[in-house]
Amino acid sequence: MNRIDRLTAIIIFLQGRKHVSITELADRYNISERTAYRDLKALEEAGVPIGIETGKGYYILHGYHLPPVMFNKSEALSLLAAERLMQTWSNSELGRAYDSALDKIRSTLPPDDKDFFEAMDNHVGNLYPELASDTFSDNRIFSFLQNAIFKKEVIEIDYQRPYKETITGRKVEPLGLLVMGRNWYLAGWCRLRNDYRMFRLDRFESYKATGQKIKEPHKHSLKDFHKRNLLHEKDFKEITVWFSKDIARFVGDQKYWHGWAWEKIVDDGVEMTFLTPSIEYTSRWLLTWGTQIRVIKSDEMKLALKEISEQLFKHYSF
Repeated sequence: MNRIDRLTAIIIFLQGRKHVSITELADRYNISERTAYRDLKALEEAGVPIGIETGKGYYILHGYHLPPVMFNKSEALSLLAAERLMQTWSNSELGRAYDSALDKIRSTLPPDDKDFFEAMDNHVGNLYPELASDTFSDNRIFSFLQNAIFKKEVIEIDYQRPYKETITGRKVEPLGLLVMGRNWYLAGWCRLRNDYRMFRLDRFESYKATGQKIKEPHKHSLKDFHKRNLLHEKDFKEITVWFSKDIARFVGDQKYWHGWAWEKIVDDGVEMTFLTPSIEYTSRWLLTWGTQIRVIKSDEMKLALKEISEQLFKHYSF
């Protein structure tokens, strides 16, 4: 990116946020903080009204705007690709809002780029858009949760627990919306369990605002949620498994469901290391690959595979 493009991008970036720190600018545009300071000074000298608030960062004074932004061909195509991913939630409030936004973006394209966009519209697809779309019929839940997060308000939900028919009432301090696989989740502090929890949105039986504000300063955060639930609180088991070359290419995204951490290509295949919270769960998945895998590290996993194999042998020996 040349400097003129970067300066324009910095203006757009600042316009979309209340405050931006020098560190954020440097990281976003892969420049030094010194260069970021120089860019801001150049913008000020060019007449862009930039202010600074101690402890928060830089901002553009209210009332200043660039002319309407035009999307180029590559940017519009990237949004088209994202629209295909959004088809999974096409019948949700979120999916319909994205479709509406994409229609507005199409209208800004120059005639030649519109022709390109229309052609690519028929050549970019999602093989499985229907897998989760039929389960998401609530048109209000996203805006409800977004407002609750923004207002820092406790919500009350009736939630169906996974694998059980029981429905429990919960009061939750909402922290953020997360997507995992093909499902959306609310991350929050559950007052019933007095702990961080994830709630899958399509398991909400009902929800409502309580009108109760979360006390400031807020003791819980999305960052703490990630640290506690994804790093420290679970007893992860490290296992290393060799996959043959013939089978490794078919593993795909399945490896992420079992805590894939890293992998190394070797002469006869791929060695994958997993950090799994459940030896039993991962062992049953590994068995589906038959003799095309070999456990290199984890005696516990080797024993689990042996026991399950013996159970299957006895079960089918008739």
